[in-house]
Amino acid sequence: MAKRPTLKTIGQLTGLSHVAVSKALRDAPDISVATKKRVKKIAEELGYTPNVAARNLYLQRTSTIGMVVPAMGDNTAYDLIFNEASAAAAALGYCVMLGSSHRSTHLEERHCRMMVGNQVGVLIVASCTSDVSRIKAACGPTPVIFIGGKTAPGEKYTLLCDYRHSGALAVEHLTGLGHRDIALLTYGPENRTILQKEEGFARAMEERGLVPRIIRTGCAANAMQAGMDAAALLLEQDSLPTALWCASDYMAIGAISQLKLRGLSVPGDISVMGHDDLYFGLYPDIGLTTLHTPMAELGQAAVELAVALMERGGQEQPRQVFRPSLVVRSSTGAPPTLKKGS
Repeated sequence: MAKRPTLKTIGQLTGLSHVAVSKALRDAPDISVATKKRVKKIAEELGYTPNVAARNLYLQRTSTIGMVVPAMGDNTAYDLIFNEASAAAAALGYCVMLGSSHRSTHLEERHCRMMVGNQVGVLIVASCTSDVSRIKAACGPTPVIFIGGKTAPGEKYTLLCDYRHSGALAVEHLTGLGHRDIALLTYGPENRTILQKEEGFARAMEERGLVPRIIRTGCAANAMQAGMDAAALLLEQDSLPTALWCASDYMAIGAISQLKLRGLSVPGDISVMGHDDLYFGLYPDIGLTTLHTPMAELGQAAVELAVALMERGGQEQPRQVFRPSLVVRSSTGAPPTLKKGS
């Protein structure tokens, strides 16, 4: 295998020291234009690329941000966050080292320790659970930015989602259509995100004099199956409401699948809405009404905060809270009783 060209390699060909070569490549003002052109031409011919790790070691700095999320893939919102964070970091001259914990607290902790060992400047963590003590212990003095809804707002650096607001929006939309019998479908494991959705839903229902119905089944790792199981349970108990709000879009798709298997139409017989606004807007035949979580904005804000901490030290940053917004499509409508009476 051919050796990677270095500053010394270029220096040998140009008769310059490696320090002068480095300055020429960085357009230092004390290097002549002719020398810069000659050095850059040879560097290009050799296929030279800077050794960022060595440079950072010399300068005692890092250009890497660590990021640990519970899962990646089309059935989560975390890939949206990472894509935005990665692009935002690259635009600022940084890269993002990603680790997926597969919803395992043990692997989550291990990723954090390995990233700290690899000298990341800051970690951005969407934690698996609301208990982040193990994460903080693993990261030591390295700053940690917690994102999402599971982390308590008292942590030093947090970018949170207001999921109580989600409950208020869901109830406002469905009651505005005339629904009074509404159920919220959620899943385990219990965490601040789930609890906030349940609390926001219950409060909004009670404010309108309505009885909140909350059914928690299955787990986040298989949200679609959880939705199917919850809908099946309501059908077996003969207690199907006129509207369902589901903790995630995938849970909503599972519920809709089960309802259609039983011969029911959405929204003809029952309205269904989800949460997250992942990819289902691309499929008109599904037309899922949902709550859009600003994942792109969250990812960009996390990187901006990380870079601020790395470049300016431990200056306090204001806590940021992001609010979901309603996206109305075709899976919600007036309850059957109102349709018949109209």
